[in-house]
Amino acid sequence: MLRGKRVLVTREKSQAKALSQALEQHGAIPIELPLIRIERAKQVGQDLLHKWHTFDWIVFTSQNGVKYFFELISEMKPPTWPKVAAVGEKTAKALQKRNVVVDLIPNEFVAESLVEALKPLLSTHARVLLVKGNLARDTLREQLSSIADVTDWIVYETTYNEDAKPKIIELLQQRMIDAITFTSSSTVHSFVEAIAGENVDLSFVTIACIGPITKQTALHLGIPVHVCPHTYTIDAMIEELNQYFTRSE
Repeated sequence: MLRGKRVLVTREKSQAKALSQALEQHGAIPIELPLIRIERAKQVGQDLLHKWHTFDWIVFTSQNGVKYFFELISEMKPPTWPKVAAVGEKTAKALQKRNVVVDLIPNEFVAESLVEALKPLLSTHARVLLVKGNLARDTLREQLSSIADVTDWIVYETTYNEDAKPKIIELLQQRMIDAITFTSSSTVHSFVEAIAGENVDLSFVTIACIGPITKQTALHLGIPVHVCPHTYTIDAMIEELNQYFTRSE
């Protein structure tokens, strides 16, 4: 079980608290060390700022996309909203909290599932706006472009938190953590950059990834993955991690 386990929380600072609180409810000891920073995009297409509501569909790929999108449009109230799609449950809830009707949420919270769900709903030459971050995968654009006019709108930027490197090395070398949680591919990339060239041993650490894309990134970069839930949410990841430790005892 998770009680007493020291779990590294690597997600962005403003989002770390929710994960830490969920871990604490299971008796774990969260150690927050954000490996990425997220901020509003430095350059935002001004034309899209005034035309976003003219698209047929607008697709949100993350909660961060929702947050920074609404910061950008501020008090603008369009006459009508386009149809709205959200990649995941949390993203949809972030929209609903802002009184936005979400027309489509795929069964699996990954881009590939959204493509399959959205394709039958698109009319010929439909105009689709993808609200995303600078490191988001190109899956949606690549797979929708053959049937729709797709436009990217990068509203936020993710950068690696290089200041975290000394602490990561210390925690690993002194074996002060039992598990590491990764909630995005960018957290994995930042972690790998931090430990590159350093004498660290991961054999004693349990690695948990929130979903298959993050897991795939970790495995591709040589990081073993022990936990990956079937439902791609924080709560499911923690429950799966709890069960993993219970089985290991």
